[in-house]
Amino acid sequence: MTTPLAAGRRYLTLADGPTLTYLDIALLLRARLGPLGTRIATTEVPGDVPLPLTIHNDRAKRELDFRPRPAETTLLDTVTGLYDQGLLREDFWRLNRS
Repeated sequence: MTTPLAAGRRYLTLADGPTLTYLDIALLLRARLGPLGTRIATTEVPGDVPLPLTIHNDRAKRELDFRPRPAETTLLDTVTGLYDQGLLREDFWRLNRS
């Protein structure tokens, strides 16, 4: 890092907003992937419900002028990047690219 204040320190540089669970991510992808989204499982295995996890990136924002992108944008851009690198099947992408 080039910011002197960061020397010897560690930062969480993660997306803004609430921490997403696997179910949150599944629901987001199901809503945004069109017809293929119906294939994404959104049921959870019965068992204990974990406590909500809150992770803050406030120090990174304050000390490093870190400006994260929304998690939704990052997830959808990741799918695009995987396709562009040839890591998704063509039939998957053809159903979902807009």
